This record gives sequence, C-alpha cells and structure tokens, in this order.
Amino acid sequence: MASETGTANIELPDAYYRRLFSLIPARSIGPILRELSCVWCEATGADAVYLAMFDSEAQKLTAGIFRSAQNETECIVQESIQVSNDCPVKEQAQSIFEQGRSFPLISNEPFDFFSIPCDQIDLAGIFLFSATRLTEDLPLISQLIQLSHRLLVQVIESKTQISPGSVVSESDDSDRGQTLEAERRIFPSADKLEAMAEFAAGAGHEINNPVATIVGRVQMLLKGETDPDRRQSLATIGGQAYRVRDMIGDAMLFARPPAPRPASLNLQSVIQEVLTSLSREISHSGIQVSIEISDVHTIWADEIQCKVVLSNLISNCLNVLEAGGHLRIVSEEKTMDSQRVLQIRVIDDGPGLTDEERTHLFDPFYSARQAGRGLGFGLSKCWRILSLHGGAIEVENNADSGVTFHLFWPSDNPA
Repeated sequence: MASETGTANIELPDAYYRRLFSLIPARSIGPILRELSCVWCEATGADAVYLAMFDSEAQKLTAGIFRSAQNETECIVQESIQVSNDCPVKEQAQSIFEQGRSFPLISNEPFDFFSIPCDQIDLAGIFLFSATRLTEDLPLISQLIQLSHRLLVQVIESKTQISPGSVVSESDDSDRGQTLEAERRIFPSADKLEAMAEFAAGAGHEINNPVATIVGRVQMLLKGETDPDRRQSLATIGGQAYRVRDMIGDAMLFARPPAPRPASLNLQSVIQEVLTSLSREISHSGIQVSIEISDVHTIWADEIQCKVVLSNLISNCLNVLEAGGHLRIVSEEKTMDSQRVLQIRVIDDGPGLTDEERTHLFDPFYSARQAGRGLGFGLSKCWRILSLHGGAIEVENNADSGVTFHLFWPSDNPA
C-alpha cells in the first residue's frame, strides 16, 4: 500500500498472494479481474485501476475496475470492440479500453499502462490512475505483473485443460477406454502450490530463528536442572520445539527442494526397493500388494526423489486401507507431445475421496481428511518432484471403490 510519502511499498506482501490464490480454481475470469484490480489499487495506493483482457477474434473486452474513493469493484463485458488493422493491438490499448469505459468516468488522475504478458489472449493489461509515478522497474510493479500473468493464464487454461491421459498416441490399448472422463480427474493447481511454496520459504526462515533460540535455551537449562518435574517440563518444551523445526524443514523441502540429478532407472527395481523399505508396514497392515510392471520399463528420474514419491503414495494407501485391502501398481508406456512417457498407476480399493478431500487434496497444511492420505506435505511434495522432472500427477476416484494416482514420468532424457 502507499506509504505516508505517497510512494508504493517496495515488495508485495505475502497476504496478497494468499488472497489471490484462494480464488483458484476459478471457472470464470470475472472474479479474478475484480480481485486483481482491487489488489493493484490497494498495493500501489492508486486512485483507480482498470484491468482488462481483449479477445480480437470475438471482439470482446472483459474488465475489472476498482475505485479507491468508492471502495467498490465493477466488472464489465463489452463486445463489438473496434480495432485498427494499421498497428498492433497492444499499441491500441488505450483506444480499446476506452471503448469499454471512458477514462474521465473512472478517474481524473494521470495514468500509466502496464502490459501483462499472456500468449493465450491478444491484449491483457492494466491502466493505473495515480498521482504517484510508477514504473515497471519497481519490484512491487514487476511482482504484480508476474502475479497477474500467472492468475490470468491459469484461469484461461482451466477452460481448455486436457488431462495428460487424453493426449496419448493411438497405440494405447483398450484399457484407455475404461478410465474415467477427464473432468473427474483431480489436477494440482500449479499456481496455488507455487504461491504456497513462496510463502513457506519466507515463513520458514522467519520461524526457524526463534525455534532455534528456544531449543538452545532448553538445552542450556537442562544441563543445570535437577528437579525431575522441571526436567520433564523442559523436555516437553524441547520436544515440541524440535517438532516445529521438523515441520519447518518439511515446508522448506517442499518450497525449495534440491535440484534433481536424473538418470535412467529401471522402474521395477526402484519399486522393489521401496516395497522392501516398507515391508514391515505392509506385513502389519494385512494389505495385498501386486506389481504389474514390465522389467524393461525405465524412467528418467533422480533415484532418491523418485523413491520419495513412490513411498509417499504407497504409505498413504496403506494407511487408509483396512486389512484385506488390495493395492496395485501398474505401468504402461504412452506418447505425449512426441515424448515417451511412463504412466504409473497406484490403485487402491479403499473408501475413495470425499468432496472436501478432492478440493484440498494437494494443499499443504490441510489435515481434515482420512488419516494417512495426503497429510502434511506428502502429495504437494510429490507434485513438486514430478514438476521438476517434467512430469505430472493426477488423482481420481475409481468407478467402483478406492482411488487411483496417475504419475506421468518421462521414460528417457527429455533433452
């Protein structure tokens, strides 16, 4: 927001990221434009904001307008917008925007235009009405532009999103016809998770310092303490502080995981090693595990990170299944965008996901769900690792019972 001197803050506060990404997933552009225009106005201290997208093919302008004096947001849709063929659309931004709403009706303050890069639309940008001169060189403005770009791209792509399972080659076998329709798949929201990762990275550094101080003081007090009750109390304090430290460490790994060092791995061997490490849990659970993987299937992955993903998914299934349940791990080769991909399916016959779980399945911190399924950072870390490898993860409720996790992992070096 504006400071006492009338200039904008240097950095965009984390609260704005959380506020905007709470809108995802969005089914229409209106709520995004309204909230974005409001955030631009509040963060910069501007008098008014006019943020719009223009589709030249449909001759349609969709916009959000926020005026600070009235503290109200307006959403407009204007069709039959006229453009000149003599110059690029971006050079006609003011003319196009004024066909939606005349600038004097918005504000009498001077204005600046900031283009928002968006390949999916002909023109996206914002007119900022402010007595303070603001430029793209300011970190605040560049952050707002980047944030606006990510949100607009997300909402545009959500209308035409096609699941990876639907763009495979014709060589897929008949099993493809038995999968559920794309709209029943649960896709991680990349923008939402990226925003959470940024918040986790910043908050982690801030929280680590006081936690380290608490742990240090507890250790110092324990050295000279002889009273058993006080020692027990100090040990409890220290134990809880260590728990916070471990949670922050988990958050930091989600936010900034180490860069993968991929190599060609035999999938069957990797899964056998993971199952061996989980052999005690599998034995105690009474769950039947079956592996349907060819011994020639390979993936291009960091071995440790690949095992983290598979261990998380298998452990989640083990925790939610009752004794006598069945867990299957299946793999098949596919071609997506001319690239060989191995689709790995982790299938259980448990109770499936509730509507609330479907909405928050990949969210870090979310815990109001079945014990063991997606708690903490498990699934969000899986998404992060798959993303770093150029892969993808999806989830769906099975037609009869249980859940299927779909992993799409490059079979060989994408380069």
